[in-house]
Amino acid sequence: MKIIKIQVSKTLQAKIQKGHPWVFDYQIQGQTPAEGHPGDLGIIYSSKNKFLAIGFYDPFSDIRLRILQWGQPLAIDAGFFKDRLQKAVAIRSSLQKQGTSGYRVINGENDGFPGMVLDRYEDTAVLKLYTAAWVPYLDEFLDSLANVLPVQRCVLRLSRNCRQTVEELGSFREGQVLFGPPVDSPVCFRENGLFFEVDVLEGQKTGFFLDQRENRQRIRSLAKNKSVLNVFSYTGGFSVYAFAGGCDSVWEIDSSPQALKTSQEIFSLNFLETRKESENFQQIEGDAFNALKQLQDRKVSFDIVILDPPAFAVKKKQKTNALATYRRLAQSGASLTRPGGLLFAASCSRQVSAEEFFREVFSGIQAAGKYHDEIERTGHAADHPVTFKEAEYLKGIYLKISGKRPNSKSGRDTTTF
Repeated sequence: MKIIKIQVSKTLQAKIQKGHPWVFDYQIQGQTPAEGHPGDLGIIYSSKNKFLAIGFYDPFSDIRLRILQWGQPLAIDAGFFKDRLQKAVAIRSSLQKQGTSGYRVINGENDGFPGMVLDRYEDTAVLKLYTAAWVPYLDEFLDSLANVLPVQRCVLRLSRNCRQTVEELGSFREGQVLFGPPVDSPVCFRENGLFFEVDVLEGQKTGFFLDQRENRQRIRSLAKNKSVLNVFSYTGGFSVYAFAGGCDSVWEIDSSPQALKTSQEIFSLNFLETRKESENFQQIEGDAFNALKQLQDRKVSFDIVILDPPAFAVKKKQKTNALATYRRLAQSGASLTRPGGLLFAASCSRQVSAEEFFREVFSGIQAAGKYHDEIERTGHAADHPVTFKEAEYLKGIYLKISGKRPNSKSGRDTTTF
């Protein structure tokens, strides 16, 4: 691997000194290195020629340099990766005691592995790359993984932005089993004592949305004797938790027939004695907004409404439409929440801040002619740490919905639902 000197402004130097992990292509000053390859090491020096940082260079990514090490130089080798992996594993050590064998082991830059995510599902690890810069180092990383994490298999997933580049380099491909036996069936894992199945080859992200584990557990604690509507239900994570908490019924809405089928199978894994086709578990396949409108027309209502949509704003230019969509979704959700019921709304859009999201949710509730008491706001779980602003994406809010203005002057209610 070559060493490439990267020049940046004094303003960005100061930001990097504080731990910022990215240098974009437009931020590089002077002549951009023309012969760099993915995985070359880029070094940044201060204006006084003092070492600031070293990272992975990727000429095919808008994020041209992903910083690995700040302050003092270190050898980027197997020992470097093993040390960081051990620290990441230690942070998640308590999860096993909670009956959880599916969780995030490496959360990218936040755990010192820029452009990489590693999720564990029981004995299977799923490694997802967001930059081709990792390709020259994967063998060393996998040696460390085999020594630190007790898994039997590792599957490689590639983001759309880097898939072509990685595969053109010739060594790795999307869905490749990096070590261990082939994948011939869904992988089963546990979360807070409940059982789930995941398609690690074709499922979204690495197959399952592990970041909502704590919110699912919160819904479990609130669901007893309640009717629940799970919008954008995917493979039924919130639904299973609601049933585990003793709810009376769950209705799911999702556009994917395969996701709804998987949800039924996961339901059976956990509740073998309950009939899937009974009135207490119903599914609606189709567009969420159309389904919500149909439920409103039928004057159906629920004690708990869960709104956990996909990211409406992946790019900055999508933000305005995303805000309007969050407002519209909250309006529909509030309209279907019974007086005194609970509305849980979440967003995983990085481009939308928490305050912007909450403001749109409040506006949607108002547009529905309803009022709310705020119960709780939530963010990232312990296995999804955040160390810089741009990494913040997950936010959720629990709201008690009523048909009249609450007595609280602040609008916040800290009582238990």
